[in-house]
Amino acid sequence: MQAYTRLACQGKPGALRTCLIGPGWLARLVNDSFLSLIGGERRGLVATTARGALRLCAIGYRAVVGLRNHYYNALAMPWWLEVPVISVGNLTVGGTGKTPMTLWICRQLLARGRRPAVLSRGYKASEEGLADELLMVTRLCPEAVAIAHADRRRAGRLAVDQFSAQAAVLDDGFQHRRMGRDLDVLLIDATRPFGFGYLLPRGLLREPIHNLRRADVVVVTRCDQASPEAIAEIEGVVRWYRPGTPLLRSVHRAVGYVDLGGRESPSPSGGRIGALAAIARPDAFERTLTERGVALADRLRLPDHHVYTADDAGRIQAWIRSAGLDAVVTTEKDAVKLDRLGAQWPVPMLTLRVEIALLDGGDKILGDLIDETLKDFDEGGPRRHHSSED
Repeated sequence: MQAYTRLACQGKPGALRTCLIGPGWLARLVNDSFLSLIGGERRGLVATTARGALRLCAIGYRAVVGLRNHYYNALAMPWWLEVPVISVGNLTVGGTGKTPMTLWICRQLLARGRRPAVLSRGYKASEEGLADELLMVTRLCPEAVAIAHADRRRAGRLAVDQFSAQAAVLDDGFQHRRMGRDLDVLLIDATRPFGFGYLLPRGLLREPIHNLRRADVVVVTRCDQASPEAIAEIEGVVRWYRPGTPLLRSVHRAVGYVDLGGRESPSPSGGRIGALAAIARPDAFERTLTERGVALADRLRLPDHHVYTADDAGRIQAWIRSAGLDAVVTTEKDAVKLDRLGAQWPVPMLTLRVEIALLDGGDKILGDLIDETLKDFDEGGPRRHHSSED
């Protein structure tokens, strides 16, 4: 029972610590250790041997992925929904900004008179069947339909038949090739673009890089957190495999603070501020806070998609008191789940509101692609079969 109640903190006294609590503390620790291994930060014979073993496993994974993609390229025909479908996805595991992009596309569809439905596989969904991303969609874009189901074909049918959806957005849909899509949007995180260059489990790639050929448009995210040289290198790789495809840049732009219920709040000023995150890239969230002038005194990280419980609320309250914090800033994904706990927090709990911003006219380019997609669908043109070589 001790392992489930402990507060494990890493860092020197007086310096910014990383704290882990509850039953998820070990999972977060293992995850961070694994990333340092496959990223090459860990040195020595043991680490080198481990990376070699993981590379052998990646060979088998590549064979399975290749067979699957060949099946969809050469044999299987996708199942089409009777509304236009836009997919948002990536090549790697972890956060690249899919939810902010999904929200941006939903708002574009609403502005064009189409009621969108966001279809998610519902990973670690709540008791009501809503995953993190969909809880966030229902709060920030309540006009959209949000459905989580392991079978997205059934989710699509439900959205159209019972909720009169006029368009569908596939959340994390790049590898979900069973359902056809009219526009394939691929996101690449500028800070960790190609999963250390290896397929799972040696790296973070879900499939080989050359499969980005299936994308209709590529958006490089978090461009403000990478050097111009790194971004140019990413764009060079994309153009090598997919010459001529629209290639856009974007940033995650902080637009202000709200409380856990979504009500506007003032920026944290002075005192000891803590960061709380249960997302794939807590480092990117913490960096955004620092860039906004927030001096973090402590930080608490939980596993991605963590399902908060009443016990977690007690542990977080204990962390706040032990760190002597005056306020806590969390992510929008975490806020919608923390708010549902109904806990009494000892300090203000703020949420950093973030939106994706397309740079250099990228909003018009992607908007025009959406317009073309809707026009082609309305005119009854042939729907495409995306394929790639494996």
